[in-house]
Amino acid sequence: MSSPHAAVWLNADEAHIYRFGAGEVEKRDVKASGHVRDDRAYFEAILAELAEVQGWMIAGPVGPLTTFEKYVRAGHAEQLGKKLVGVEAMDHPRDGELLRHARRRMAS
Repeated sequence: MSSPHAAVWLNADEAHIYRFGAGEVEKRDVKASGHVRDDRAYFEAILAELAEVQGWMIAGPVGPLTTFEKYVRAGHAEQLGKKLVGVEAMDHPRDGELLRHARRRMAS
C-alpha cells in the first residue's frame, strides 16, 4: 500500500505506525529489542516503515517521543525530518483518536 501520510505512536518498547491516505489505513507494529536497549536499531526499524510518506507526525509519552524526535532531527533521517509535521505528547490514544488528530495535522 502506498500511503502519503503516517502517524507514529511510540513508547520505549513498541511503535504503532499508521499509514493512511484518503480512505485506507495500514497499521504496522515495531517492537524494540528485548534484552539490550538499542534505540538506533529500534528507530531505524520505525523509519524504514516511513520511507515513502509525504507527511507524518509522532505521538507518544514525552521521554520516548523526545528521544525519537532528536534522533530524526540530528540528521539520521534528513529527508523524513523535513516531512515531519507534528510532535504530540499522547500517552495511550485510541487508534481512531490518533488518526483523526493526524488527518487534521496533515490537512493544515
